[in-house]
Amino acid sequence: MMNDNLARQLENEQQPLLQPEPTKEAKKVHIGNPQTKGVTRLESAVMSFFSIVLFGLAVAHIALSMQVSTVNRTIQDVQSQSVVTQIQNENYEQKVQELSRYDRVYTIARDHNLEMNEEQIRNVFR
Repeated sequence: MMNDNLARQLENEQQPLLQPEPTKEAKKVHIGNPQTKGVTRLESAVMSFFSIVLFGLAVAHIALSMQVSTVNRTIQDVQSQSVVTQIQNENYEQKVQELSRYDRVYTIARDHNLEMNEEQIRNVFR
């Protein structure tokens, strides 16, 4: 009996393995070009419209940025001129204070032989 099993085993090993035959559905080969649709006219028009709008927005952004920087530069120039004017005004006020000191006015009056009349003196305050 053992020999029987061994013979059957050898017989099974020597036979080539049979692959199942493909069915008719598996044999179907797709003939022709697959139907891939390209970009339609409407899609290309929409894409063109949006690309033009995007380009326009980019140009507008650059132009507005340039205007803003120009205005900022002008504001800085005006501020620097304002500071210079304030410094000049302070210098002039200091000069007025120096020139209107009492002892200076009294010295000039004495040099010109002027006398002081208390009734005609007016004090002006700012």
